[in-house]
Order: sequence, then structure tokens, then C-alpha cells
Amino acid sequence: MLHIARMRTHNIDGFIVNPATGQVLGSYTTHAIAPAPYNYQLPQVDKTSAVHPSFELDPAPRPDASEIEVEGLPDGVIDLDAARSKRGPKPKVKFNQIASLLKVAHAEHRGWIDDYVFGACATAAGVSNGKLNVSPSHVLRACLLDEISVEVVKRVIRLDGLRTLSDRQARTVCQCARFAIGGMELYLERNPTVLERLQFEVDFANSYHEDRPDALRDFRQDLRMI
Repeated sequence: MLHIARMRTHNIDGFIVNPATGQVLGSYTTHAIAPAPYNYQLPQVDKTSAVHPSFELDPAPRPDASEIEVEGLPDGVIDLDAARSKRGPKPKVKFNQIASLLKVAHAEHRGWIDDYVFGACATAAGVSNGKLNVSPSHVLRACLLDEISVEVVKRVIRLDGLRTLSDRQARTVCQCARFAIGGMELYLERNPTVLERLQFEVDFANSYHEDRPDALRDFRQDLRMI
């Protein structure tokens, strides 16, 4: 039986050498890489200004685009795409029972609202490199909604340039908003005096402007004038 031992080699000035016997087993052939020529277009200086348009959507209409009427499926044929869309967990929808109270508290600059919103952002979304992973202003905006869901948040809250939130960002905002509202509900439950005052202002605004949708705004203006 032959025993083949693994042989280790050394690279000495490009030659492959057996360190045990000093035998030259081969050599490496190397050559420099010749870079391919390139010719990048640079903006013209002192001639014409380089304009780089950037649009979320092309503002110019497309003349070759036309709406095509989609034919329906024949009778008795199951739409598999519609059936698949109904699978999976149903979207979470939270009805904010204290939205009107929070709107009054926010208009009066109550500090405890910011405390609960910031705490929910740091607890539910976390912190990365010393920064919150979600915008507290987005969470505060969601806390003032009567209904909190991914679709509602994406429709109401927009990023810079009127960009829409992604599904992941909207879910994070909803999660933090639900967490903050739960804390604020507990705060109002344990502070009945604050709850009674906010509820009085909401009831008074609703009765003072019964048939007007901007009742709360007018009520705040009246308070400032007084």
C-alpha cells in the first residue's frame, strides 16, 4: 500500500519550491492588467448648465399608453389570484377610541403625549446607532387618527417628496402607535381629572358646532381669543 503524504510548497520569487528537498516544481506566470479605455460624459463647464431632471413620476403624458378593458373570467372559472390574495393573516385595524381626546391634548401641547410617543418608538421599534428606527412625528400623526391600519397610515403619512411609506415602515408606525395609545389610555384611566377636562372640551366643541366638521378647530381659536 502506498502512503501519499501531502506536500507543502513555498513561493519564492515566483518559483514553487519543495521546502524539504529544495526542488523547483514550477513557476507562476504573471502579467500586468491593461485597463480598458473609458470615455465618460462630463458636464460642460461655462457652456451649458448640466440639468439632471429627477421625478417620482414622469410628468409628461405618454401618448402611446391606453387603458385596456380587461375581460372577465367565464362563468364557473375560479380566479386563483383573488383566492390567493385572501390568504394569510388579516390586516390589523385598531379603532382609536381616544382620538378626539388626544387631538385636544396635542393642541394644548400636553407634554405627556410626547413622552408616550417617544417611549413607544424606543421600545417597539428600537434604536440603531443612537437614532430611533421610526420617526416620532409619524407615530404622533398616527395616534391622532380615528382608525389605525397600514392602508390608512400609507394614505395619510408621506415622506419627503410626497413619497409613500413602504409596507414595512407603515407596519412599524402602526405598531408604535398602538403601543403609545395603550400607554395613554392607562394614563387617562389613572388620572380622571385630566380625562374629565379633555372630555369636557370635546363635548363642548361638539355641542357648540354641532353641524360643522371644523368644530374643534374653531373651538381652539375661541379659546386663544379668550
